[in-house]
Amino acid sequence: MTMLNRGTWGVSLLVVGLCSCTAASPRAPALDSDERLVGAHQGVYSVPEWADREYILRLPPSFDGETAIPVVFGFHGGGGEKEGFVRTGCLDGDEAAENCLSALADREGFALVVPDGVDSPGVRKRSWNAGGGSGGWRCVGGEACATASDDVAYVDALLAEVKRAVRVDDTRVFATGMSNGAAMSHRLACARAEVFAAVAAVAGANQAQGAPGCMPSRPIPVLHIHGTEDRCWGYDGMIREPLCDDGTEGLFVDVDASMAGWRERNGCTGSMSEALPDTVMDGTRATRIRGTGCTADTEHIQIEGGGHTWPAGWLYLAESRIGRLSRDLDGNAAVWAFFAAHPRMR
Repeated sequence: MTMLNRGTWGVSLLVVGLCSCTAASPRAPALDSDERLVGAHQGVYSVPEWADREYILRLPPSFDGETAIPVVFGFHGGGGEKEGFVRTGCLDGDEAAENCLSALADREGFALVVPDGVDSPGVRKRSWNAGGGSGGWRCVGGEACATASDDVAYVDALLAEVKRAVRVDDTRVFATGMSNGAAMSHRLACARAEVFAAVAAVAGANQAQGAPGCMPSRPIPVLHIHGTEDRCWGYDGMIREPLCDDGTEGLFVDVDASMAGWRERNGCTGSMSEALPDTVMDGTRATRIRGTGCTADTEHIQIEGGGHTWPAGWLYLAESRIGRLSRDLDGNAAVWAFFAAHPRMR
């Protein structure tokens, strides 16, 4: 496992012993077909030429099948899978909670796309090739790195499939993720800034900054949320929880270096901090650190005392293993507020 979201890992363990020999999911119906998709819909679909890399597509009740719609891509953590990511941001892991990203998508009117990473042989543990692998930098992560999967190309193909099925607002395509999926969001900001309007990463830094390097085609808005007591992707780049370490050689990019890199690329001249309300006595405090003078907004929410968790989400393992869950900040609301404020200029 590399840079695990052990919450999604835990979900996948429940199905290791089950047969995965069911028929492949179909492609989503095309826009010009009689079965074209409309609102209040959720389905699982395939991506041609990418065997075993299915995705969940959820459309809000307001979607009429005609109007171009914003799209948010959500990337699971290493060792997880798409179903686990849906649960990751739900308060206490309750998929019926009103703060879930799926419920937020329904209310705010955006499509939610949640894909699967590369599967590991014999077990359902998936990962993304989010960067690293040379120059002393660890590749993040797992089987995706071991097989040198071109996951940027996979996302290209996935977006093409989504556009085949629904009218997409090209100015409002966004990426978020947890842990390994957060690092994948950073990589997409580096490699596909002309496609993604903004990205928001939770508990995973910009490993692509180390290798292959981060050279976005334009300044791109970036939000990064990270706990200072994260034991899986430490704020300083260290791993302190053995369950999160697959033994791969190399270093992780730390949070300060990751944000300094984005401030430089986005032309920031300084930064300013503000404490966010401490509404719940949970041992955490949130501080928003904004770049100043930036060409594109560059923002970090530091969760002092927070662990390898999605704020107001699921504490999927014991606090002693992954650290505290912050309830002061609603992670999903913060991510969507950042996205809603940052459509891509044509």
